[in-house]
Amino acid sequence: MINRKINFRTIWQRAKLRPRLLLFAAQGVLFSLFLFIPITLMMNSLKENFPYVENIEEIKSNGIKESAILTEIEPIENVTINGNNPTILTYEFELNAQKVQSKFSVFDPKKIRNLKEGDIISIKHLKEDSIVLGYEQYSFSMDFMNYIAGIFLLIGLTLSYFLYFRIKKEIDLYKKGEIKEGKIVSISYNKGFTFSKFGISMDVHYEYESPNGNNNIGKSRTNNFALTNNKSLGDTVRILVSKDGKSSCLYPELISKTNGWKEKNVSKNGV
Repeated sequence: MINRKINFRTIWQRAKLRPRLLLFAAQGVLFSLFLFIPITLMMNSLKENFPYVENIEEIKSNGIKESAILTEIEPIENVTINGNNPTILTYEFELNAQKVQSKFSVFDPKKIRNLKEGDIISIKHLKEDSIVLGYEQYSFSMDFMNYIAGIFLLIGLTLSYFLYFRIKKEIDLYKKGEIKEGKIVSISYNKGFTFSKFGISMDVHYEYESPNGNNNIGKSRTNNFALTNNKSLGDTVRILVSKDGKSSCLYPELISKTNGWKEKNVSKNGV
């Protein structure tokens, strides 16, 4: 049973022959990471700068109501919403005959204007956490940026799947295809990117005989231009054909030498 060795470099070489699809797939994945990583780092930094109460609903339901003295009103300068800053309220209250200091982040510019240090405010506390009554907790969120990053990641992964699907048949032929001969019908050239040779290739159309005796037309893309340097239309070229004869590709001469393939003679039922 034929089972040729394939390495990652071979897969990469096949992927490079679809430069636009490869580029868009890579851009989608890399751009999503470019958004996600800075956002994650920024969110972690911001969370360190202002308090956040996780169990706020539990405190509202089961917390103990107390009065507290407002000791500091501190705007969060690095966050601005419609010209206003969220605010950190620092306050003290007694718990088990000891003074406890706590902080709570809010965003309510109208109410904050009426507050001053030394005011008595109502709070609820539970265990080591507390909230200020009459104010909603402010939490910094960049969910919309995560959605954008997710969309680009989905696009990149989808295009990567399409790219993989395009080259999978060729990789399978490299592994298990039977060597035959095909007759060159036409050769067309594909331009790469404008300012680079990346992606330059040629499509070789050839005719070959399938196992059931029918003549098929196949097309295969390659960047090994030496393969057809001394060949013209009607000349034969080595190809790999699937067992059912429905798929085929050019025999990769350079890849075969790189991977150390040891081949038997070409089947003689080619056209």
